[in-house]
Amino acid sequence: MKPGIVFLHGIGGCSDTWQAQIEHFEGRFDVLAWRAPGFGGKPALDDLNFANLASKLAEDMRAAGLGRAIIVGHSFGGMVAQQFVRDFPDMVSALVLVGTSPAFGNPAGDFQKQFVADRTRPLDEGKSMAELAAAAIPKLLGPDAIPSAAAIATSAMAKVPEQTYRDVVQLLTTFDLRKNLANITVPALLVAGEMDRLSPPAMMEKMASYIPGAGFEMLPGIGHMTQIEDPAGFNALIDRFVGEANDG
Repeated sequence: MKPGIVFLHGIGGCSDTWQAQIEHFEGRFDVLAWRAPGFGGKPALDDLNFANLASKLAEDMRAAGLGRAIIVGHSFGGMVAQQFVRDFPDMVSALVLVGTSPAFGNPAGDFQKQFVADRTRPLDEGKSMAELAAAAIPKLLGPDAIPSAAAIATSAMAKVPEQTYRDVVQLLTTFDLRKNLANITVPALLVAGEMDRLSPPAMMEKMASYIPGAGFEMLPGIGHMTQIEDPAGFNALIDRFVGEANDG
């Protein structure tokens, strides 16, 4: 039986943001590029919170025949991954957290309110998700992103339903699992893009220091859309990590 690997997308994407990884890992792994509720035509959760997202992921993994797997989460997906390894540790063989954070702070804080306002203002002004994506994605990419990265990321974000986007932006402000980092016992790797302003490398390296035995890697010249911007470099990091985790 092949080992499982599960990819969890960010707020501005869906399973198609992992296409380069699906193509690279299928054959050696049972691959699941998960669609979070509300994305890709999947029904939204009636009660949207991180615990319920983790429960839905567990349900979908079991339905796909995956009992235990490497969990790779990007951005919002990295938050779901942290919730999942806390709530369903027996279903995680290793953990890769990409361009993410262990907490968002106080939902009522000024920064958090401004974060939500900045990201939803274009929609409030009548712009479409496609227009929002066209304006937002170039700011997320680093100078060394492959030429097709902007088109791939923009297309993915344009397909996200407006209400899903609004709901998940608001949800991010509720996340705080800082106290659980020390309880993560599976092999873990944290990956950051050098030019990522949303999840800066220094923050992610510090985050890694709180997870026992975790590694940290930075992809030079890359922004927030790591796996899309440098698929070859990203896949090589995962290949090496998986080999080291298996050797351990």
